[in-house]
Amino acid sequence: MPRPISTDRLVLRPFLTTDAQAVAAQVGPLETARWLTRVPHPYSTENGRDFIARMAEEPLVYAVTLSEELIGCVSITDELGYWIGADWRGRGYAKEAARALVTRYFEGAEEGLLSGHVLGNGASRQILLGLGFEDRALCQTPSAALGRDVPVQKMHLSRDAWTRLS
Repeated sequence: MPRPISTDRLVLRPFLTTDAQAVAAQVGPLETARWLTRVPHPYSTENGRDFIARMAEEPLVYAVTLSEELIGCVSITDELGYWIGADWRGRGYAKEAARALVTRYFEGAEEGLLSGHVLGNGASRQILLGLGFEDRALCQTPSAALGRDVPVQKMHLSRDAWTRLS
């Protein structure tokens, strides 16, 4: 189970089974799900339970909480991913959570880190660029929410680039 991470405003903690409804409420709206290639729409509490069960043994998957309220997710499985519920966007929470998790990642990893964003998601692109990620390749990826392929800009963060920025 991952160790919690505290930032100035947030606590990143392991997901709890009781988070399923909050996960569904935050990631379920199409305005959020459309930017996340793996998230179906509609998204139910049962989908939230399945997600939490699948992620239970992953060492770098966190619920993002503000004053104990779940507002998003940040994770590194095969790549860095994150989402913040619509009510909390535009306040720097995604960047704060991602920076904290990337710091944790590079405490124990030498290899670089992959991420990416669906084209048109300028906020996510700015977060990744601010963390030092660089463009690698443009590809088409199936979107579970939209039911079609979407263009995704794949990006990479080297340990050297991270060290220079942090």
